[in-house]
Amino acid sequence: MSSPPGKSPQRAANDLTTLLKAVLGEDRFPVDVEALAREMSGKQPDPITDIVGVDIPGFDGMLRANRKSPGWQILFNDQSGYPGRDRFTLAHEFGHYMLHRRPLTDLDYAGGALAASVDCRGLPLRSGSWKEAERVREGEPDTFASYLLMPIDDYRDQTTGQTMSRSLLAHLTDRYGVSLQAALLKWIEFTATRSAMVVARDGFALWGRASSSAARSGVFVRSGMPIPDGSIAGGAAPTNKERPVELPAGIWTFSRGSEPVKELTIFSENLGISVSLLQFDDAPGGADIEEDEPWDTFDQFASRDRS
Repeated sequence: MSSPPGKSPQRAANDLTTLLKAVLGEDRFPVDVEALAREMSGKQPDPITDIVGVDIPGFDGMLRANRKSPGWQILFNDQSGYPGRDRFTLAHEFGHYMLHRRPLTDLDYAGGALAASVDCRGLPLRSGSWKEAERVREGEPDTFASYLLMPIDDYRDQTTGQTMSRSLLAHLTDRYGVSLQAALLKWIEFTATRSAMVVARDGFALWGRASSSAARSGVFVRSGMPIPDGSIAGGAAPTNKERPVELPAGIWTFSRGSEPVKELTIFSENLGISVSLLQFDDAPGGADIEEDEPWDTFDQFASRDRS
């Protein structure tokens, strides 16, 4: 099973979700990506024959064509120390197989070995110098991985009517086998509330993302943005609170100024970072503000610190 040309990453992942739900029901979480990749690719003339975890500094993953016969290998770094990151990397490489591979046949090996270069190797995660085609090519497998590991309908079922808290985030990361950042980013992507997430280190934002409604009201999170001293992330109360803390206006400031906010911040001592969820009241009056440099999904995952 491979995705026909033009099928979106979301649609490709949703098709697999439908199959998993029909076969496994509620027992499908967390998704066994390796078993799924082997099963679905096994129906093709160029299946995934090997999935190998490696320990190579600076390496995340690669979809590599077999050199002697039609087929593919997935190599991924499984030594990050963070199973959620490893799972996402594996799902990303499976996404390359589903979305981007050139199907291989015996004709490609007529000379006894593969002549063409058809590998899909992950690019360096610092994406500022990428060409637009490279950004799309790497962003699509990330979107595929996000929807495969955390189907949006199920995610909504787990979160609707609940206040985002440490316990709820722990439930999500456990259910889907993903990182805290991936679970929280999923919330930002679909919520109708004015919310933003900020990943920071040493007093400055590494990256962040605002929900659609928050971005329309002028909440943009920029890399390098100073973290305010009066915030939880800034050390006002350096403890991992269970629920969001209400902060007054004058602390977090964005394009339209400052307003009250509810902040939930989780500190990772191992990575030396903080991950914050900011939740605002309904948007104030006035015209929407358009962001001049929108971030796509892969920008959000492009930090190497995927706790």
